[in-house]
Amino acid sequence: MESLVTKRSYNRRTEEEQIRELQEKVAELKAQAEAKARMDQPVMREWPKAQRALRAFMQIAMDNKREDLAISAQAFMAGIERTLNPEERTGRGSRS
Repeated sequence: MESLVTKRSYNRRTEEEQIRELQEKVAELKAQAEAKARMDQPVMREWPKAQRALRAFMQIAMDNKREDLAISAQAFMAGIERTLNPEERTGRGSRS
């Protein structure tokens, strides 16, 4: 009998690749821990509720042909999100 299963080829990762992957994993875990710590703040816990209310308001405004109000609410929400997450803005648009 012949086996129809083919052997898998293995690509051995270099030590540098393994170190880089572990460093990425550590950075990701640190970011998760920081985000979790931030969610303990009352403002951060309430933001998802405010987002839902704003989205509902935007939909009602669009349904009643008040696109101007919907756009204003969307801009307000974007401004708050940028204020809550300042680290996401770092590096964007800066030329050094």
